[in-house]
Amino acid sequence: IIVQDPVTAATVLSELKAGKSFEGLARQYSMAPSRDAGGELPWVSFHTPATEGKTSGLPLPVAQALEKLKVGAVTSDSIPVDGVRAIVKLDAKRPTQVPGFATAKPGLQQQLQAAAVEKASAQMIGNLLKDAKITQ
Repeated sequence: IIVQDPVTAATVLSELKAGKSFEGLARQYSMAPSRDAGGELPWVSFHTPATEGKTSGLPLPVAQALEKLKVGAVTSDSIPVDGVRAIVKLDAKRPTQVPGFATAKPGLQQQLQAAAVEKASAQMIGNLLKDAKITQ
């Protein structure tokens, strides 16, 4: 649940302690894109302890909070992140799942093809500019 200020965060935490559902409060208060899904995010994997730049896109303070939570628990305080406040619930834990080559192959091919097209385009534009004669 992402909220704008500490006052709203305190309200959400109070309502959680009173027994309201995390999902319902996310729909009601959260500013995050996951709001309509009850605050649910896709699985993330990162090595512990969490370090900057290696948290699958999560802000480091959120990843550090997740490390400390037990399954089903919610952070006891809101987490300051980039001018907003985050309240996090850990639904489940599982070992990191590495996809097999057959599963990863289409995505890898697409990434390599996109990189090749970008490189070829840059080279072609460079050659065109080199050979261009601009007159006024």
